Amino acid sequence: MQFRFIPALLVFLGSYFPLALILALQDISESTWSAGICTNWKSCQLPSFNNPWLTFSILVITAVCLALTLVIIAKVRYKYSVTIIETKPIPNEIISYSFPYIVSFMGFDYGSLGKVAGFAVFFAWLFIITFKAGQVILNPILLIFGWNLYEAKLLINGEPRIARVLSKSNLIPGDYRCEVIQGIYITEETV
Repeated sequence: MQFRFIPALLVFLGSYFPLALILALQDISESTWSAGICTNWKSCQLPSFNNPWLTFSILVITAVCLALTLVIIAKVRYKYSVTIIETKPIPNEIISYSFPYIVSFMGFDYGSLGKVAGFAVFFAWLFIITFKAGQVILNPILLIFGWNLYEAKLLINGEPRIARVLSKSNLIPGDYRCEVIQGIYITEETV
């Protein structure tokens, strides 16, 4: 199964919710930061942002996409039976996801339309590369929700195969139901 464009885009954008939080913190006004930590709850005020519409739009979009990612993963129909013979955990591909985080600390500013436009083009390009490479499902934020990536030796219809497997449970040898998305096997509980 291949991810369609819109679900792939939702999964991709949802994986950058932590980055949206980082950028939102960077957009909090100096007056809010200089006011210090509020100790009297009755007089506390919400922080003010330099670019509130853009900040909140990005936060809401990425938060909704993250929620939809979890819904998409939960609605995967596991159609195939496989036997896992052996497994080994492999580190999730996070290098492509780390570049935008690095960029966020290199002077990104929601108040500069040129930087926002450049960042948007960079993200569009990164999405296209990730989508075409079939790597959208290798989403590091899934690690937070308990998903792990494995290299596994599988038996499919009696034929051995080595594949990458994404599993929410500890992947041990045994029988599983799975679905294949962009060449990655996603498993559910043991059969």
